[in-house]
Amino acid sequence: MLAYVLRKLMYMPFILLGVIFITFVLFQMSTTPESLAKIQLGEKASARQTYEYLESKGQVAWTDTGEAKRDKLSAGLLDNKRTQFFVAGKLEELAGKRDDLRESIVILQRDVAEQEADERAEHEERTGGDKAKPFRQTESLKELKQELGRAQKRQLEVRIQISQMVRDARRVEATLLLRGMLEKTGLKDQALKGAVNKRVGDLERVDTAEIEVAVLEDDVAILEEADHSGLKDALKEAKDALAKGKAEIGKRIEQLEAEGNPDLSADWTACAGIREKLKTVEDIEPDLTYTWWVVNFVYYLRDIVTFDFGDTNNHRPVMDVIKEGAGPSLALAIPGFFLAEMIAVFFGLFAAMYRQTRIDHVIVISSILLMSINAIALIMYGQKFLAADWNYFPITGYASGFGAIRFLMLPFLLYVIISFGDRVRFNRIVMLDETNQDYVRTARAKGLSENTVIFKHIFRNTLIPLITRWVVVIPSLYLGSLVLETFFSIPGLGYLTVEAIGNSDANVIRAVVVFGSVSFMLATLASDILYAVVDPRVKLS
Repeated sequence: MLAYVLRKLMYMPFILLGVIFITFVLFQMSTTPESLAKIQLGEKASARQTYEYLESKGQVAWTDTGEAKRDKLSAGLLDNKRTQFFVAGKLEELAGKRDDLRESIVILQRDVAEQEADERAEHEERTGGDKAKPFRQTESLKELKQELGRAQKRQLEVRIQISQMVRDARRVEATLLLRGMLEKTGLKDQALKGAVNKRVGDLERVDTAEIEVAVLEDDVAILEEADHSGLKDALKEAKDALAKGKAEIGKRIEQLEAEGNPDLSADWTACAGIREKLKTVEDIEPDLTYTWWVVNFVYYLRDIVTFDFGDTNNHRPVMDVIKEGAGPSLALAIPGFFLAEMIAVFFGLFAAMYRQTRIDHVIVISSILLMSINAIALIMYGQKFLAADWNYFPITGYASGFGAIRFLMLPFLLYVIISFGDRVRFNRIVMLDETNQDYVRTARAKGLSENTVIFKHIFRNTLIPLITRWVVVIPSLYLGSLVLETFFSIPGLGYLTVEAIGNSDANVIRAVVVFGSVSFMLATLASDILYAVVDPRVKLS
């Protein structure tokens, strides 16, 4: 038996590894790494703190550019509060969205223009050019314009993100360039930092206008690509806006120079190479990339092995929550489980002993009736009548120590009632099956008493299927009863799990799944050992 147990224990890590891998896949799909980092660090965490935390978890890896930027931040050469970090996947995603939306908008612009031109031609033909009869759009045209509007709204959202990234990337390069220029003038420390921030800030205000010009140029290109006579007015307006936007750049330079930055034109010229280098999101070199999933899984496995499940959405360590919830869950589940099983075994045996009698019929009918009543309905009726109306028990709540007993009495009672029908029926069937076996007739023929036959022979052999069923139930004991804990506000793991699912608290759910898997495997091993204990015919080898 010992060799069998050891062999089983050797297999378990590989089974658990498979379960952990499944949770890893689901965990990675359910949320973004940045969101998980915000849970651990708080919403006010900077981009640098967020990605350094993800690096410690194996989620991201810094590129050479990113490492250089971090060194400059540490040396105080860059403004930490305003410096963003770029992920390769995010940059590619934004570029892909932009291209897809651009293609869709070109098609929609053309379709809208063609359909509107056709409808206007039909309207003029129908009315004979009578301007007193206004043109009314068809529902089809309205829907097409609404679709175009939705696409343009999505395009605007993507453009804002891309513009911000381009602006941030240019600001970093401009900061380093202007800092090098100003260091040559002899400025030091705070004076140098203040001067750099002032000139980069003014430069950025002009740079914003230049980025807006690039957006206007794209609008003109989209209308030109659509190439429809019905878009002539829109194309003219877009070109006028583009010309106005280009003129705005010069006006902003003049305005800011008049406000006290006489070097802005020189700075703008000096940074021309940066603007040329960083025109679009594709030109930005990422500071970091998401690591290969195998690396992520290794770090993920490390956290689980060390019981580091992170924090909950309320910034509490998950292991603290698990420890606090385990006590109430076990206090409810273990006594309730044993009490329900003892009652079910007793009535199952009783029904089997007096099969096809009035007692048997009463037990069977009672079991079927209880199985037919919805468990949630029983809980609600129990709370209303036994707790709220008749005041026999508290409605909800929990207390530590022996004070918890009065809060658990009603859940105990309801647990036994809910499980009575199913368990008694199962036990009766199993025991009836054993009473018809040859060894029972032989035992009775030998003159053994009925009690000896039932408890020494029948009951012992029925333990095999009973143990099999207990294996399925035992792993859920540490979780308590999800429904009972939720209805009675018992702060056990079942209640916390329901809350975690409702709040999308992935770290708590992950811990519950892992502990559930471990408990199930241990229960399976225990059941194999019990098989051999209760039935000498079973050999573990």
